[in-house]
Amino acid sequence: MAALVAAALLFVGSHFLLSHPLRAPLVRAIGERGFLGIYSLVAAVTLGALAVAYRAQPTTALLWPAGDALWAVATVVMLLASVLLIGSLLGNPATVTGGAPAAIPAHARGVYAITRHPMMWAFALWAGVHAGVYPTPANSCWSDRSRCWP
Repeated sequence: MAALVAAALLFVGSHFLLSHPLRAPLVRAIGERGFLGIYSLVAAVTLGALAVAYRAQPTTALLWPAGDALWAVATVVMLLASVLLIGSLLGNPATVTGGAPAAIPAHARGVYAITRHPMMWAFALWAGVHAGVYPTPANSCWSDRSRCWP
């Protein structure tokens, strides 16, 4: 479990470091395309490490039963996550414009009127739903922290 937690921290931590404190200096040093290449490589490697660590977890009994009520709630939440994900791809004010300046909209529309990060929320809801309906220690660290932290 320690390897899984470490891989998850590396994945999230590298995204934070590369998107905030390290982005500007790296772009100045190697250019935007070089930065995007490094960012993509780090994301792929850390996501791969996370997948390998997850697959190495032993099969265990579920921590709670996923009954019909939980599945019904999960279905509604997944619908919301799908709307957020698709909405994030339509009319995104941060979308690349091919170098041409784009006017910033005066008012947020669509899912951007709800949150500035609809894709992130879609992924978070997806992860929460999947951990809820398949509650193994590898998916559900919040249920018993002693299983996840050495």
